[in-house]
Amino acid sequence: MEEKLRLRQGLPHRHALKRYTWQREYEEAKFIKKRLICAANQIGKSTIQICDRIEIATDPDLWRELWPAQFEVNPFTKPYSWYLYPNQDTVMTEFREKWEPYYLPRGEFKEHEIYGWKAVIINKVLKYIEFNSGYKIYFKTYNQNVQDLQSGTVFAIDCDEELPEPLLPELQARLFATDGYFSMAFTATLGQDFWYRVIERKGERDEQWKDAWKRQISMFDCLTYDDGSSTPWTKERIEQAIGNCKSRAEVDRRIKGRFVKDEGLKYTGFDRDRNLRPFPKTGKGYFKGVPKGWSVYSAVDVGSGGTDNHPAAYSFLMVNPQLTKIRWFKGKRLDGIETTAEDIYKHYVRDSRGVPTPVVECYDWASKDFGTISQRAGRPFKKAEKSHELGEMALNTALKSGMFQIYYDPEDGEDEALKLVREFETLAVNTNKRHAKDDFIDSVRYAICEIPIDWETILNEKPTKKKAESDRDKMFKEARPRDYIWSNKKDEEEDWQSIEDELSEWGELY
Repeated sequence: MEEKLRLRQGLPHRHALKRYTWQREYEEAKFIKKRLICAANQIGKSTIQICDRIEIATDPDLWRELWPAQFEVNPFTKPYSWYLYPNQDTVMTEFREKWEPYYLPRGEFKEHEIYGWKAVIINKVLKYIEFNSGYKIYFKTYNQNVQDLQSGTVFAIDCDEELPEPLLPELQARLFATDGYFSMAFTATLGQDFWYRVIERKGERDEQWKDAWKRQISMFDCLTYDDGSSTPWTKERIEQAIGNCKSRAEVDRRIKGRFVKDEGLKYTGFDRDRNLRPFPKTGKGYFKGVPKGWSVYSAVDVGSGGTDNHPAAYSFLMVNPQLTKIRWFKGKRLDGIETTAEDIYKHYVRDSRGVPTPVVECYDWASKDFGTISQRAGRPFKKAEKSHELGEMALNTALKSGMFQIYYDPEDGEDEALKLVREFETLAVNTNKRHAKDDFIDSVRYAICEIPIDWETILNEKPTKKKAESDRDKMFKEARPRDYIWSNKKDEEEDWQSIEDELSEWGELY
């Protein structure tokens, strides 16, 4: 035992490194099936995941505890795992710059009977690392075809940076037989809805992976090491890093480890400070009605009617008499519900009770059945204006100017308004229509096109000022987000692409 302890203390991985407190928590959670770290940049999240994997690979005594069912069947089992990076260039860079010089056993330990290892590189591509213990780490990438990840059963999977959602089901299937482990260390940059619900919705009804160990780590969590000594991250250095961020969203993501996205968005005009506000509060509580003299416009996006990526959604917008204020005040996205056109119509009618009769009610005319049902019910809907160019211009203009705001109930953690907010915060420009999470937005886009507003005049007006910062954000004064610049010019190629995406989506449904 003393010899083993001496050897381990001499190893160049985690036992020889100073650690932050959250890194110790990560190590102690090694027997939890899913571990996720959503963290700020440059604070060692990848390092601790690498070190922990090497520790497991070089400690055969741990294997029986980690995979008891496998060793009960075969006492001589040799575990192996996959380590995934975004692309092959990153694999080689990380291996040459991190794994080899800092964390893998080296010197006298490079040839040790347990800790020794060799890297198998073919045609300048790192295939796997084989340890003398018998453990192997295979390297994969996110840009591989899903088919390339379908073969094999593995004992653990480690992901460096945010994993694209389409790859997750196949990777999880690789762990079924071994009851294996999944780990991901990342800074959120893709804004994917599933990982948002995993990380940001802890304790809420729509939380995913409730049984996982998950942490959000900011730079401010890394001011001292686990032993109390100072780290390179001082408050002054963090403030300097904040000043270099171009927006509040970037501060949240890269400094505070929050799950946000602000690059490549379709609706760049959206900002929570400017476009999200609670319902007006009165002595009797929140007022959720329509003020006297305001008009209502509504729209329905029929979606695909199933429980897949395209649920139905509808929105109610109210507009003041001067046509200078638009408020989303009611709506619903029918997540996880199998719906026919008749079901959607019934949901809409039920939720429209108590709402003044809309000036215009419109629907996605790709669903002929919905139009027929509403007409027979004596409530004919107008066919929606589905032009992406017009709708996106109007909506982005209304968002940027501040005239469009989303009302929400601060006391309702399941408020439908927050679903709409998430769509605005995550919908990317280059997302294929078939995979886009934009059903709520489409209902808003259809409705806003019916409001008789001179959008060119609004576009030329200056955007409204944002609300004052809250006390909790005062430390980020120097990181005020710059105004986003949005242009409604579109290339002909982009117009045709949106049309082709629409046709492909409905073709697949047919």
